[in-house]
Amino acid sequence: MEKSWSLLGQYEKKARPSLFGMALSVYIAAETFGSHDHRYKILMCILILISGAYIASKAIPAKSILGISTVLISLIWILPLINDTVFYSLDIWFMSAHSILALAVAGGAFTYLKN
Repeated sequence: MEKSWSLLGQYEKKARPSLFGMALSVYIAAETFGSHDHRYKILMCILILISGAYIASKAIPAKSILGISTVLISLIWILPLINDTVFYSLDIWFMSAHSILALAVAGGAFTYLKN
């Protein structure tokens, strides 16, 4: 019988939490408190988009709804590449996007991203 999709996906319960996931979530959370006096960092956008691709490669085989949601949330970081003030024009967007993504990645570190 084929395993179906679930919120956290299928993963080895006794495996170690993902150091990548924990480090990425802390870094994203730390960016929440960044200054608003300059353009949003292009390298941060690229980091999050590449991380989103990696998370997708782990979430799809694990059949994790949280993982796919994390990937969809990470796509928000395409917007600062197009409009450099998108996060800074609405402060709630900036804080919410970073906070939600940090929590989603942290959740993934202890579930479908485990090694």
